[in-house]
Amino acid sequence: MTDRGFSLIELVVVMIIAAILAALAIPRFTDSESKATWYHEQVMAAVRYAQRQAVAQHRNIYVCVTAGTSVSVSYDPACAGTPSCPSSASTIQIPQQLCAPSNTTLSSSITPFSFNALGQPSPIGGVTVTVGGRTVNVTGETGYVFPN
Repeated sequence: MTDRGFSLIELVVVMIIAAILAALAIPRFTDSESKATWYHEQVMAAVRYAQRQAVAQHRNIYVCVTAGTSVSVSYDPACAGTPSCPSSASTIQIPQQLCAPSNTTLSSSITPFSFNALGQPSPIGGVTVTVGGRTVNVTGETGYVFPN
């Protein structure tokens, strides 16, 4: 007759291995690197949203980058009508402001920059926004937004 199932020692070893893996994985979800990555994705989404809204509304939409602090999307070229940090908006809308998490650097080659009714960026040469060492590029002429 053969015994089926696991012994107590086998179960304890599996539980110890699972605990070690959990102890290594959980800090990866709460560290500043993951917050910076999330913020990079949010900035890229906001720039794409600004371009889409410029085409949909047939008007200029401006993107302002405040060094180290925030990215805002507005109808105003001076970005004066944007809400102050922290933003309480749960959905992307205009005016909008994305506040940078702590220990995240933020800069732009040109600020403010805009999208016209054709979705082209101004300046026409393109724009680069740097978020925590990663970049969001806006190509000239087409306004294509992509990470680097």
